[in-house]
Amino acid sequence: MARPHLRDPKLEQFWRAKLKTWLASGLNIRAFCRKHRLTEPSFYAWRRELAARDGTAIPMPVVPPKRVVPPKPAVTNRRTPTRSCAAGPAPRPRFVALRVVPDAPLELVLRTGHVLRVPPGYDASHLRAVVAALAAAPC
Repeated sequence: MARPHLRDPKLEQFWRAKLKTWLASGLNIRAFCRKHRLTEPSFYAWRRELAARDGTAIPMPVVPPKRVVPPKPAVTNRRTPTRSCAAGPAPRPRFVALRVVPDAPLELVLRTGHVLRVPPGYDASHLRAVVAALAAAPC
């Protein structure tokens, strides 16, 4: 609830500037308050108060979606399979850490969109050859 008799113009100006900075920062409120040494309850209260004074909705930041970067391969001395196409070298495959549950089928989703369901006890060298063949671009 607005309290016009207790308004401090300098304090209001300070919090308007902080809210504007927060909206542009892309940070969540907790991280922003830590970075700027503000208390979270004061931040929330002023955000609510200024929205009420302006007669607008409580502002929310526009946060760009996070880009997921796959981990780097654990093994770097692997040879890239040769291709017979003239399209250039094949991209180096990227590996991700996985957890293998005994006696459960393994499901691999390749960047090409292929999905492999591998039963327990499948020959690992044969699986490598199948993955390499699917990852190679068609000529």
